[in-house]
Amino acid sequence: MLSFVFTDINGNTVYLDNPVYIVINQDENVPADDLSVTFPILKDAGEFCKVKVTDGEKVVFKGVVDEQQAIVSEKDYYTKITARSMAAELLDNESRPVCYTDVSASVIFERHLKPNQIIEYKADETVLKGNYNVSKGTTDWQAFAAFCIRAFNKIPRIEADGKAVFSGVESEEELTFSNINGLNYNSIKENIKRCKLISDVIIKPAKSDNYNTVINNEFSKSRNINRLRYIDIISEKDYDTAGMILKNSEKNAYELMIVSPVCLINKLGAKVKVKDDIIGEKDGLYVSGINYCLTPEKEETALLLKKAV
Repeated sequence: MLSFVFTDINGNTVYLDNPVYIVINQDENVPADDLSVTFPILKDAGEFCKVKVTDGEKVVFKGVVDEQQAIVSEKDYYTKITARSMAAELLDNESRPVCYTDVSASVIFERHLKPNQIIEYKADETVLKGNYNVSKGTTDWQAFAAFCIRAFNKIPRIEADGKAVFSGVESEEELTFSNINGLNYNSIKENIKRCKLISDVIIKPAKSDNYNTVINNEFSKSRNINRLRYIDIISEKDYDTAGMILKNSEKNAYELMIVSPVCLINKLGAKVKVKDDIIGEKDGLYVSGINYCLTPEKEETALLLKKAV
């Protein structure tokens, strides 16, 4: 059972249990997780600014309160609170403009994360060689994410407990869904998205006037896909970009949505196998998105699964 610990604007701690509704969303491509929770009306509760959600001893959500609504009608009266995870602080705050030279992860943490209440991070001391400019109007999240993409080739992740992981979503967990010998599920939807596949990236090398280098995606071509992209090569890293275009198109071309009557929060990145009598056995999948929902009638988690490519 999930427990809620709120902090009000005067620093007081308020413990709440037995909510009427809970929704938690997590997505590998969205910086901040979001929470919506509804309680029977909270009289004289004060104004909340922070929230921590625990499952036993484990923190499953930690963040800042965005809205607190008291709603009264003829039939209902309740308090609804919406919040975002600690990444919200990075998204909401503009960075001081700065130009770095040979900047490391520890410097990015001290300058852009720690002032935003991120107190722990995980990263090696990779140094981004050369100049790294953070221009006016850049948020602390953008400064953080751009560094990670350039230094680690990864989109970073702020975990449920508030820890910053510079190398992005990480999980060693393995889940097997089966109504015979695994996690139970209520429904499955398989979606083959041909519209997402790219067949070729055509490159104009540096100091060339022509787009004369082609990188093919055999996976797409074997499925009669003809969809092109063009890029200009300025540095060696742009060749990596061409490969990523094809890789991401393949990853986004297949989705499987599985709905389980189990609480499965904080499973992003987990490896997944599905055994179903109708669609067969599906392997090589991972959790890309999570929607957890608790109502008086039901509890369920919808997991968006993608192929690990």
